[in-house]
Amino acid sequence: MVSKPVLREQGITDMAGAMRSTTGINVLSETGRVRFQSRGFYIDQIQEDGISSTVPGSSGNPTRDPQSMTDLAVYEHIEVLRGPTGLTQANGEPGGTINAVRKKPTSQRQASVELQGNRWGQARAVVDASGSLNTDKTLRGRFVGVADRIDSFVDRVDGSKATLYGVMDWQLGSATVLTAGALYQRISDTPDYYGVAMGPQRSASPLPRGAFMGFDWNRDVFKKANVFMDVEHYFSDDWKLTAKLNHIKNDSDARYGYIYNGANNYGGLTRGGLLAANWQNRFVNAGKQIGFQANLNGSYGLLGRKHELFAGYTYSYESAKSDRRQFKPTGQFDPFRFNGSGLPEPNWDSGANYWMKMAYSDKIMSNALMLGTRFNPAERLHVIAGTRYTSWRVSGYEDYQWYTGRVDNDPTAFYSRKRHRFTPYLGVTFDLDDSSSLYASYTSIFKPNASKDREGRYLKPVLGNNIEVGWKAGWMGGRLNTTLALFNIDQKNRSVSVQDNLTGRYYNQPIGNVRSRGLDAEISGQITSRWQMVAGYTFNTSQYRRTESSSRAEGMNYSRHTPRHMLRLYTSYRLPVAGEQWSVGAGLNAQSKTDSLYNVPQGGYAIFNANARYQINQNMELALIVNNLANRSYFENNKVRTMGINNFYGQPRTVSLNFLWKM
Repeated sequence: MVSKPVLREQGITDMAGAMRSTTGINVLSETGRVRFQSRGFYIDQIQEDGISSTVPGSSGNPTRDPQSMTDLAVYEHIEVLRGPTGLTQANGEPGGTINAVRKKPTSQRQASVELQGNRWGQARAVVDASGSLNTDKTLRGRFVGVADRIDSFVDRVDGSKATLYGVMDWQLGSATVLTAGALYQRISDTPDYYGVAMGPQRSASPLPRGAFMGFDWNRDVFKKANVFMDVEHYFSDDWKLTAKLNHIKNDSDARYGYIYNGANNYGGLTRGGLLAANWQNRFVNAGKQIGFQANLNGSYGLLGRKHELFAGYTYSYESAKSDRRQFKPTGQFDPFRFNGSGLPEPNWDSGANYWMKMAYSDKIMSNALMLGTRFNPAERLHVIAGTRYTSWRVSGYEDYQWYTGRVDNDPTAFYSRKRHRFTPYLGVTFDLDDSSSLYASYTSIFKPNASKDREGRYLKPVLGNNIEVGWKAGWMGGRLNTTLALFNIDQKNRSVSVQDNLTGRYYNQPIGNVRSRGLDAEISGQITSRWQMVAGYTFNTSQYRRTESSSRAEGMNYSRHTPRHMLRLYTSYRLPVAGEQWSVGAGLNAQSKTDSLYNVPQGGYAIFNANARYQINQNMELALIVNNLANRSYFENNKVRTMGINNFYGQPRTVSLNFLWKM
């Protein structure tokens, strides 16, 4: 679990930053967005209060996805589950999932204001107020507001974000609680979609870390509206029913143009070299996601022992539409003198010079039933067995009006596919003593495939299995916890992109077959009353089990952009001097070397962070935070880095000042 106080101490305000500090999570910078991976696989399902929604990952194209990540100020804490989630999700990758737990109202009145600014000009304010709304405290409310001026070490990459969040609890009698809330968020920014070009012979880029290769009219606008409701009812001390409903509406408008060289055989940039003005794109996207979940949990007696039963039903619906306009301009620019000018924004509504005009639409619907039990045959032996039945359907179309001068011969083409399957789960836990246990689990993998073959038909589902064994222990009365897990994931029927030799267009084949193995180790909690620590180490190897192409042969590393070794560490200590008003913290994010599909390497590196906090009084705190203390220059992990595109510098040394007032 990633707690809010730990995030605040490190000055982390977005999901990408939270995941960069989390055990086993690989954060990728891709096409102006971030994607998350665990154990070599994308995390494309993020839960909010246990209800899943799809985010840009292996099942979607980021440029066609209207979604935006919710600001972290809305969440109480973040839970990360590594490994398959076959019992809880119908369309997830086997790497794991993220569950963000929203803030809920409190009975006691409380309020806080948090201000933050850094050396790049970013300024942020968060207001959080909560309390009872009536005298008997059966009606409670909470409001969170965020105003954020976005700025970056990259020239001309800036913007703004506004988030409004409100939630209320009603105590309906002694056994029922109704919760309802809403969120609205708007982000307007200038994204860095393609990074910088590297130097010759895979040398460091000759461009500075602040270089931005986009034109001055680039802009993204993301709007998000979310309403949710859940009911929790206790039939008795042993049986509980919960029902949750979540509705998300997303809209986005992205327009961008860059200078770069995307050729796979590009040799690298030298001073005096030029970069061509490449594709000018506009994506107008809209999407909707609806999730409903009902769970029944309780206990029953059998053979003289008490056991647990859990059952549930999940419904999810996703729809997405995307309108794409693309132009291919001409002209070359000197990247060392480039300031974003020289090429005006095109008239997106004029079709005379379209290279591509295309519309996409997809709808995905699933219904799932889940049933399982935690059976306790002996005092120290526990068996968890369950299954999930999923019925899944996808439909959509891809309609182009212009594509490299060709018109669409079948503008009404519509595709649909249904899938259904049982997904079993089996786990065994043995308690070594009151504070430690061993466990083993088997999970089947079932992921419907939204990719299409040459004829536009959806591919058969991705299948596989995960086997995991591990050890968990609590120390010092549960204040300190340790875990160790060994895992093996096999996945087949993965979508592989293939180019049609006749048309030049790409389609997909279900021929991917890979294996991922490794271990996760973690320790978290309080070592003493003054000293807390969170540390995690991950070792991960992966390989192709079948040759997919000349560059992806059997036995080769499947996830070359995933570090073999990752270490995450954060610790803080409250000093026993000056009335214990001073605290210090230090962090380390380290990884081994990585590569890309196009052989652009990144050496291993370690990023050191530090902070000092001063408790002015009971209500006010001031903190100085320094990230990348040694000012290490490095590039973010990226699957498709080439010599001329997709190379994103990591953030240089950043100094932030935080002020917190709370009532």
